[in-house]
Amino acid sequence: MKIIVSDANILIDLANLNLLQKFVELDFEFHTNDFIINEIKNPEQSPKIDKLVESKKIFVAETKVDEYGEILDLQTKNLSVSDCSVLYYTKKINGLLLTGDKNLRKTANKKKIEIRGIFFIFDELVKAEMLTYKNAIVKIKLLQKINNRLPQNEIEKRINKWSK
Repeated sequence: MKIIVSDANILIDLANLNLLQKFVELDFEFHTNDFIINEIKNPEQSPKIDKLVESKKIFVAETKVDEYGEILDLQTKNLSVSDCSVLYYTKKINGLLLTGDKNLRKTANKKKIEIRGIFFIFDELVKAEMLTYKNAIVKIKLLQKINNRLPQNEIEKRINKWSK
């Protein structure tokens, strides 16, 4: 089973869309780490994520003291320590990194780490019939409103595909 390591922005978007539960029902093993969990402080999102951690639907890796040096070695002006921690952990376990962060994606690509984003999740939820085309369109339009950094052409491409 493929291990997916999620960055904070993906968990936040899924929490905002009320898609976290469906997300963890996909046929993957879901991980993140303590740095990422500690980034999510919003009282609307945090309890939803904590519930999935407590029920062991999302595994949270604890960063060991001897890993801090390797994590900090990855840091650049464009990456936060949390970004580096999720990059380090994904490489360590040979997982798939799930992020929407442009700089993190670029760095992961250079390090030959497999990367996907929020559209991958939408595609998987539709393919698994956990979201109807109609519901997928509603959710992706909502995502478009709450996250204006997403590529509009990818949103339009999916809306057009799901509208047929």
